[in-house]
Amino acid sequence: MKHSLRFFIALILLILPHREANAAGLVVKDATVTFVTQTNKKIHFQTESDSMKGYKQVKPGQSLSLALDKPAYYYYIDGNSRFYTVFVTPGSVTRIIENNGKVSFEGDHAPINQYIQEHPSFAVTPQGLTLYSQGWLNHQHKEVDRLTKELQTSGLPQEFIRIHSLYYRYSFLLQLINGPETMRMFQGKAPELAPNYYDDMRNNPYDDANLLYYPKWFTVMRNDMELREKLGDIEPNHLNFLSQYGAKIKNEEVRAAFLLRYLEQILNSGYTEDFPAYISIAKKALSHTDEAFPTRLKELETRNDKMRKQYSNITRGNVAPTFTGVDIHGKSYSSADYAGKIIVLDFWFSGCIPCKAEMPYMEKLAEEFKDRDIQFFALSLDTGDQLVNAWKSLVKDKTGATLDLNVPEGFKSALATHFGVRSVPRIVIIDQQGKIVDAFARRPSDPKLRQLLLELLDKKGDSPVTKEEAKETMMAVSQAENAAKKEEIMTPFMERARRQKAEFAYPMINMMRSLVVQGYYQEGQTEKADSYLNEFKSLAFKRDVLFIAGARLYENGEYKRAEQLLERASKLTLELNENKNLTDEEKQKYPLVFGIYADALIKNGDTPKAIPYAKMAYDFSNKNHFTVNQSYATTLIHQKNYEAATPFLEDFVKTGRNSAQHLVWLKEAYVVKNGKDKGYESYLKGLKKESAKQLNEKLSQSMVEEPAPLFSLKNLKGETVSLESLKGKVVVLDFWATWCGPCKASFPAMQKAAHSFAGNKEVVFLFINTLETKNNLKEIVAKYMTDKRYDFNVLFDLEDAATKKFQVMDNYKAKGIPAKFIIDKAGNIRFKLVGFSGSEDETVEELKAMVNLLL
Repeated sequence: MKHSLRFFIALILLILPHREANAAGLVVKDATVTFVTQTNKKIHFQTESDSMKGYKQVKPGQSLSLALDKPAYYYYIDGNSRFYTVFVTPGSVTRIIENNGKVSFEGDHAPINQYIQEHPSFAVTPQGLTLYSQGWLNHQHKEVDRLTKELQTSGLPQEFIRIHSLYYRYSFLLQLINGPETMRMFQGKAPELAPNYYDDMRNNPYDDANLLYYPKWFTVMRNDMELREKLGDIEPNHLNFLSQYGAKIKNEEVRAAFLLRYLEQILNSGYTEDFPAYISIAKKALSHTDEAFPTRLKELETRNDKMRKQYSNITRGNVAPTFTGVDIHGKSYSSADYAGKIIVLDFWFSGCIPCKAEMPYMEKLAEEFKDRDIQFFALSLDTGDQLVNAWKSLVKDKTGATLDLNVPEGFKSALATHFGVRSVPRIVIIDQQGKIVDAFARRPSDPKLRQLLLELLDKKGDSPVTKEEAKETMMAVSQAENAAKKEEIMTPFMERARRQKAEFAYPMINMMRSLVVQGYYQEGQTEKADSYLNEFKSLAFKRDVLFIAGARLYENGEYKRAEQLLERASKLTLELNENKNLTDEEKQKYPLVFGIYADALIKNGDTPKAIPYAKMAYDFSNKNHFTVNQSYATTLIHQKNYEAATPFLEDFVKTGRNSAQHLVWLKEAYVVKNGKDKGYESYLKGLKKESAKQLNEKLSQSMVEEPAPLFSLKNLKGETVSLESLKGKVVVLDFWATWCGPCKASFPAMQKAAHSFAGNKEVVFLFINTLETKNNLKEIVAKYMTDKRYDFNVLFDLEDAATKKFQVMDNYKAKGIPAKFIIDKAGNIRFKLVGFSGSEDETVEELKAMVNLLL
């Protein structure tokens, strides 16, 4: 219940993911790919990445050497133009065999590549399902889950499973993000999307560096961020957008890679005066990164400087040339007639599909600003009778504020030549004084173009409420120390938004108000909290606020006060759903709302009242939720329904999650069923044997064998402890930090586990403090250990001043903390664990079993 609860109330605990070796430390090895084909048709081979430029033709019998520093995906295109995804790694050897129209693989990764072909990432939409509908979305989720589960049980190497799981995930996201826009572009219609269509995108934190192995990772992330802007999740800001994008990416390695690629894309799109500002923002967004990052930024700055010289005649501040164009009737127009206005030029031609896809956005902007001092020109570069007639046909029925003109001589015209127009669409902005603002401006579909135009029209002076300001205010409210301070921060922003009728800010304001309400409830100021709560019209929102406030009180052990709020939340839940078909969202909330309320009642000694709520929580759960099952079993025992309770109690023992009370109840149930306790110990022994069997099976599947990186670290006493000196012993390493909640939550279990081997000189527990830069770190750790009465041997993995790395953490490639590594007597890592399950007994038993397997 604890983890579901925390998910529901969004109490996210930060875990710092690992960073791989920097560019200077990567080892490049040649991978060899040989083509064995029995075809006279053309075959091709090319990287699958989103930066590829066409396909390279290869010949039968040819061998390619691929210089790789990490695993990569490639495409093989056979003689019938069919695509095959090929997985290669540094130093690997692969043979691609095509015979009689069939393709097979030999070499180092033959089983992997055969598996990839048999389990493609693209899910075919069944007949009857509308693209991008709720049914389509549900089907895609099921397919991704199926592919991932099959991959996890495939028996293939774990490293590949980690990489390819993300390949499935991000292939789906790519289709999710790009599909609707592709349909609109090529079919001329926008599909009707499922209500929760973009939830997968919005809830993706980009917290796993392994996603960088996915060939089109940058396309997914770029399109995601830009789409969030269009949807209003990110406030458009043409200067600070990189910082806003970076804030959505949890993993620093991924953030660095993304920002570098995005900066490269900006340069690929043309020269911009704002590039130095983008570089500065990128540096601020990355407090720690590998040593190659500054070098790459410098290379980009140098490239931008060269472009500045190349485009010196159209950089910001240069006077724009006047031009003339003709409309479909042959009437001539001159830009000189629009002096004193902002001018937006949209270069395009009739055969350009992206150009035509952008037109509705440009026309919408022109319509919005039609009463302002700004003129939009759609400048066709079509030449020749056929293309000019095609242009006329496309624009003949347009009646909007955009002026549709054809530029004689098209790409060879003086105007196109002056601006260096070689590809379209191309947007140019000219200010009221006739000077160039941006010769490579963003496309009309990009909200940052609108934001820039608003600034040019002096919209800044209006000081409107912005979405970015709303988010910043809510963050300040959430971090305020008490309810009164939260209210103080919220009130002026709320009043200003209401005066301006900034409707987009109302959902955010409601979230702020809910935080204020929760704060007052937690502080015991119920009347003030209720006065705020009564202002909400939505019963569902009231219920959620009451539940979250009660749940937090429950987590703090204030069960009486928690019960009062949870009772109100439960009654509202029943009222909301009376005589109605439950929505999927409500079905998910039943186990949470009723489950924690039942728990609070039980803890307050009112089990009879908990009975119906525990039953509803169980009925709507997935039947595998331990806490819900435990509450339900407690109410069954209270009702003397031993027969129904027995399967739950048996399962608790089998899975190693039983308490002493569970064993008492199990024995009572056994006696009720059998009339006496004879045979109970044998029965219990059998259940525990099953528990041990399940645990051993789980452990045997998770065992690895990797040399443990050696280290020598100082402990709290100033003594040097080296791993080399502990050879011949089983060593348990626990990486942790004082700021890490899950780390500290696991310590009672770790204390029990360590004490269980206290008399065994062949077992050593080491607690490695890492990822901390506090000046008085040792004093803080020593006080914490004393206050909590932990007798751990704490070692310190301090940040290297030169590399800015925590070397031991880095060497072990831990993907988060808490991270535990169990090392055998020969010095090999045999088990790896990340995170904490929340179950103390389960953690202790699992650790004990791991260590005992290695003794």
